[in-house]
Amino acid sequence: MTKSRLDEVDVLKGISIIAVLMIHTTGSAVSTLDKSSISYLIFAFINRFSQFAVPAFIFASAMLLMYNYGDGCDWKSFYKKRLKNVLLPYISWTIIYGIYLYVIYNEPLKSILTVENLFFGGMFYHLYFIVIIVQLYILFPILLYIYKCISKNIYMVVLSIVLLQIADVIVFKYFISKFFQYSSFLFITYISFIIAGMHIGENMHEWEKYYDKKWLNSFFAVIVFGYLFVDISLKVFANKQINSNLYNIYYYAFTLLASLFFFTLSMKILNYHALSGLLINTGKLSFGIYLSHPLFLDVLKHFLNTGNQYLYDIYIMITFIIIYVISYLFTKLIKRYKFATVVVGK
Repeated sequence: MTKSRLDEVDVLKGISIIAVLMIHTTGSAVSTLDKSSISYLIFAFINRFSQFAVPAFIFASAMLLMYNYGDGCDWKSFYKKRLKNVLLPYISWTIIYGIYLYVIYNEPLKSILTVENLFFGGMFYHLYFIVIIVQLYILFPILLYIYKCISKNIYMVVLSIVLLQIADVIVFKYFISKFFQYSSFLFITYISFIIAGMHIGENMHEWEKYYDKKWLNSFFAVIVFGYLFVDISLKVFANKQINSNLYNIYYYAFTLLASLFFFTLSMKILNYHALSGLLINTGKLSFGIYLSHPLFLDVLKHFLNTGNQYLYDIYIMITFIIIYVISYLFTKLIKRYKFATVVVGK
């Protein structure tokens, strides 16, 4: 892969990890603020509009996998390299968060050392992402075979994306949910992002030329579906009845369109060196930032807080900045040492 394309993907990852931080720092505001206040509406909008973050990471991962390994490879070497860079940090942070829960929150060991916590990302609320990535790596040869069967033309790819995602929603709702309740832990939940990422990874040159002319259309599509998704999410927060099928349509349409749009935007951002430099560096450190930031955020809540309603907006913004800076510097520092792979990946 050329350097420019690595940069584009890093910019997308940089945007996505910033969106993750926005979700987690505004979460408390969404749950505690008066739902009739302006502050609540602003933070709820930021929180829901940022929901493209994890899907965009999965989209970027599938794109890179297809670009680098779409023609096949030494699968033994592939698994050894990929899983080492993901499983070792997962084990490290599962232990770190387990110790943190035991020491700070006095969680009993029997509730910490569960199968779900140890093997399925349940130790802390964000580790489910690692479980999805591991599934993506393990199943990539099968996904590659499926993709080759449906990639005859763009229309078949789009149709497959829609049908596979509908099939996922139906199968989970009527079958899988009887045995397993957490759809966010399953790679199939993100099948549309995986297939879309693989398609772009295979057709990078054609995609750049096409989307450079269509990016404005995609921007308006993101705004429209973003509004619809935020609107229906606010109804959920207000405990109003909604149509779950409509919610799924708005969610998948918005997050997939946003992933495509922000990747295209990443190409344009490369022309602005100061901004692209910051986002590229953030993207390169995004895995470590993702793994570490909830720990820093939780610790910060014990020291930085305010009971003053009028200062709460400032408190949320300061929290976001502090968490971003600390997790960024922490990951950058760890990267200097030989043991970095064990903590923050390659």
